[in-house]
Amino acid sequence: MDKAYTAYFRFNNERTLSTHLPSELQIQQGSHFTTYLDPTRRYDNQVVIYGAEAENHFDDVFAQYRADTPPEICIEPVAVSVALSECLIKKGFIPSFSHEFLALAAGDYQLPVADKNNVRIEMWGTEKADDFLALLKTSGLVCADEIWQAKRHLYCTEDFRCYVALIGETPCGWATTFFTGQTAILANAYTQESFRTQGCQTALLHRRIQDAIAQGATLLLTDVMPDSISSKNCKRLGFSTQTIRTVWEKVTP
Repeated sequence: MDKAYTAYFRFNNERTLSTHLPSELQIQQGSHFTTYLDPTRRYDNQVVIYGAEAENHFDDVFAQYRADTPPEICIEPVAVSVALSECLIKKGFIPSFSHEFLALAAGDYQLPVADKNNVRIEMWGTEKADDFLALLKTSGLVCADEIWQAKRHLYCTEDFRCYVALIGETPCGWATTFFTGQTAILANAYTQESFRTQGCQTALLHRRIQDAIAQGATLLLTDVMPDSISSKNCKRLGFSTQTIRTVWEKVTP
């Protein structure tokens, strides 16, 4: 699972539409944590802690990060401790949210009993990449034309599939699948506010799972907020919890 998510992290770092700057991503794995560092991308700085007594190494870890790109701290359950929390608080971090990681073996997928809604799912290819960007912009995304021209080739491909939910002829939601080896990562699910509770994400979830299995994926991964509707929907289809990380963020003045 970690190998697949590292591949996905690298891909997201490359495809980000927030900057045209070349990536400076560095990933370093230690005995207590893994660090992700890229001063060119504000949200690609992260420390994943999975070992006890990681706080003993924090001075060296935090020295790598610039003040304007502080890392997000993600803590595995086995690493949670009073000493770690106290150390993070002293360094200006506070607990922000929890992040649940789910997995589904292809053979455990629960097929839908019946299609009771009028949602239609399309997978958009490279010829519709510009249309997909236009759809993303309806959710508030801002992307300069020169950045899109440099990154367009990374969208709506066989390795990064982009799915759109439609009711009638109106696009109402979207989601993606990233393939790495025999693992598929389902992500970026979004539904337009006026179309929520109409089954768009359930339909997108089924379509992506079925397509991934048809492409030979044996393991499907996704991440959600614990106890959310997304989490419950995934578990109804056979996903199970692999871990729930506690996420800490730096307090900004």
